[in-house]
Amino acid sequence: MSQFFYFSMFASMIAFVSVYLLHKGFDNTTIGTVLSMMSLLTIGIQTLLANYIDKNKEVQLQDVISILSLGVVIGSIVLYFMPIDLAILILTTLLLAIGQALLTFVNSLAFIYEKFGIHINYGVARGMGSFAYAMMTLFLGQVVKATTPDILPLFYSIFSLLLLFSVRSYSLPSADKVIVEDEGEQKPLIKKGAVEQSVFSFFLKYSRLVLLMGGVVFLFFGHTIINNFFIQVISPIGGDSGVMGTAVFIAAIVELPAMMYFEQLSKKISIDRLLKISAIFFLIKHLLTYLAPNIFVIYLAQFLQIGAYSVVYPALVEYINLIVDLEDLVKGQSLLTTAIALSSVFASFLGGILLDNVGVSQTLFIGVLTTIVGLVIVFVTVENPQKHEIKSEKIVD
Repeated sequence: MSQFFYFSMFASMIAFVSVYLLHKGFDNTTIGTVLSMMSLLTIGIQTLLANYIDKNKEVQLQDVISILSLGVVIGSIVLYFMPIDLAILILTTLLLAIGQALLTFVNSLAFIYEKFGIHINYGVARGMGSFAYAMMTLFLGQVVKATTPDILPLFYSIFSLLLLFSVRSYSLPSADKVIVEDEGEQKPLIKKGAVEQSVFSFFLKYSRLVLLMGGVVFLFFGHTIINNFFIQVISPIGGDSGVMGTAVFIAAIVELPAMMYFEQLSKKISIDRLLKISAIFFLIKHLLTYLAPNIFVIYLAQFLQIGAYSVVYPALVEYINLIVDLEDLVKGQSLLTTAIALSSVFASFLGGILLDNVGVSQTLFIGVLTTIVGLVIVFVTVENPQKHEIKSEKIVD
């Protein structure tokens, strides 16, 4: 249930942040700055807490999640009553960053349970999260339309509290301390005798992968602008918070089958082809959003999420697992996280400025152009993992 409550909380936060801040009188540039700062703070929070947990083996992951959740509860209640503009911006940024950082630790909790032999079907759990996100955006879209965006912080606190109770209800059969390095001893990530290489050496060794991550930055630029400024995107064609809730619901609900059955899909279509197909879906989705003359076309564009984000993210994770050597796996996955975070920072900050200075249509057009650049880079840099393995074996021989 932790995935369900987490994504219910996150939907009330991130999906409606533009609605909330616009209602409070802030412009798009300010909203973009808040969202870009959120991404940077998220990276900082995750890094600091992960290092702290690594160095303090007695720390329980449940305690970390509980403290962060409690912080969201308290901060949300304060935000609800806060009349000062600057304090609203600071609190909103902090709450969003904590909320986004929580996902890393909620996910990690599932894999800690795997260590104790408790099987967790992550695909189903993540599917419940997508379902919760979809239903919450649909519900809140109508609630905000009928009432006021001022009530949103109350939903932050309610679902954070439910997440806290959910996590505290879990118990491990024995040795319930989070020992990150012990997991590594059971299933070592780095082979014996492997020398940890520098970031520069990693970039040289996997130059095509690094270029591919550059493509990811461009590919996700338009995606982030649409998601973070969705209410601004649909307002010129008659959209409101109710329409936005429905549109986000469509995108979230079609993620369910795509993510839950990705493993079966990847057995029928190679990972490199899936990446190329998803890049095409991104372009069509962003192009339809740019050209949309009415809300129906927006809904159609959102439906294309089924082949865009729903496929590209698990495909990228799997692609890295296939082409990166075992001792480099952490760096490889971290590179993906960094690429998406950088795209979020750039898209949020520049998106707000563009919306205020050139308008919605031109901003979406720039998003289409960056998507084309990303698509080209994906097509040029992605390679068949099997061919990569053959080349690697020849080099070893």
